[in-house]
Amino acid sequence: MKTKSDVLKAVKDQNIEMIRFAYVDNDGVIRSYVTTPHELPGDIDSGHPFATAMPFFSVLDDLPTGTRFGCTGELSGVPDPNSFRVLPWVSGSAMMICDFVNKSDHSPSGLCARSMLRSYLTDLEYEVATAFENEFYLLVRGQNGAWVPFDNSLCFATTGMNQQHAVIREMIRALEAQGITVEKYYPEYGRGQIELVYKYADALTTADNQVYFRETARGISANHGILASFMPKPFQHLAGSGAHLHFSLWQDGRNMLYDPSSDNGLSDTARFFIGGILKHLKALCAFTASTVNSYKRIVPHSWASAYVCYGADNREAAVRVVTGTKGNEEKSFNIELKPVDAACNPYLAALTALAAGMDGIRNKIDPGRPVDSDPDDLPAEERRSRSIDRLPETLAQALEALEKDLFFRDLLGEVFFDEYLKLKRFAWTKYVSHVSGWETENYVEVF
Repeated sequence: MKTKSDVLKAVKDQNIEMIRFAYVDNDGVIRSYVTTPHELPGDIDSGHPFATAMPFFSVLDDLPTGTRFGCTGELSGVPDPNSFRVLPWVSGSAMMICDFVNKSDHSPSGLCARSMLRSYLTDLEYEVATAFENEFYLLVRGQNGAWVPFDNSLCFATTGMNQQHAVIREMIRALEAQGITVEKYYPEYGRGQIELVYKYADALTTADNQVYFRETARGISANHGILASFMPKPFQHLAGSGAHLHFSLWQDGRNMLYDPSSDNGLSDTARFFIGGILKHLKALCAFTASTVNSYKRIVPHSWASAYVCYGADNREAAVRVVTGTKGNEEKSFNIELKPVDAACNPYLAALTALAAGMDGIRNKIDPGRPVDSDPDDLPAEERRSRSIDRLPETLAQALEALEKDLFFRDLLGEVFFDEYLKLKRFAWTKYVSHVSGWETENYVEVF
């Protein structure tokens, strides 16, 4: 664990001139302010004052209609010294991630997803290992000024590796320099799309790593004149980008999700964990697939999941049982949640998904039979009889499910819950009031 003294020493020894105090707002945007070395000792203790409204500022850079927050009131963004990293892509700079606390006494504010996740993990009977599995696009401006893929390579194609080599090598080096171990890289299904996988860690560290991963990918790419975009579905005709969320639960060095004597290696704990996620999944999507654009990725036959179901190594199931690899069965066995993208707040996504799974364990929720095929190919009557429902097709549907699921209101508290609904409804209202090019193209002459 890093301490304040460790941070101050690193800043001095490495000639750091600017230190970012970063946070992720509840609309998934990474924001920050910068302090300087001579201000840092006091700022670490006191934090930086932010308007109380800032955790619920929208991606549109405005406050949602009807919010209880406005121009009065302040919180403190207090940095966690253990999150300190030197930023390799910007000279003389480092960053720490903040928790929002009450300004007067630094007590919990009830508005900070990172603080909530840390508190939840503290009281849990398991050690939780998680990982985000990120896909993103490398984009450049085309001749007409529109964003286009950086390259035109096929999935897994070595031609893409050759074209992407310089930026990806620098990206991997920068991540490794920050203590983030990269395990896999390859060109994904979309033209210019990348999958870069970093090693799992405890749930809070993984969420922090996700922030640094996004920042690093975008920062390194920008230095090469490229945009790294984590938008869930940037192109109509190309694959969407997910950030699949993986879980394993540990006690006394044992993976409690794994039972080698059972079908597909699933322990009773794992089955109940899946049952909890499936029970709450429609509402959970409001946190894990949290933008209006997210639902253009979550469609049938896209390996992104579209139905409330689970299956062993089934990439069309919303919950995929990742069976262990030969010789490493227990350690590599985990549960993957597929309707997740990197536009989410990683702390909020991890907290709500984990809590849903734990609800399943505590109440022994049966997930039913696994699905061993594409659920969209099953007869409609079979899907109905097995409660294999369609996931929300829009953010509005996810929010309707969320409002009805009182489990998440109890988990997050009434203020956070209500303000989150307002924040996301604000985005949906803005979206549906926009006249798209598709509408004009198809309606203007006909009617």
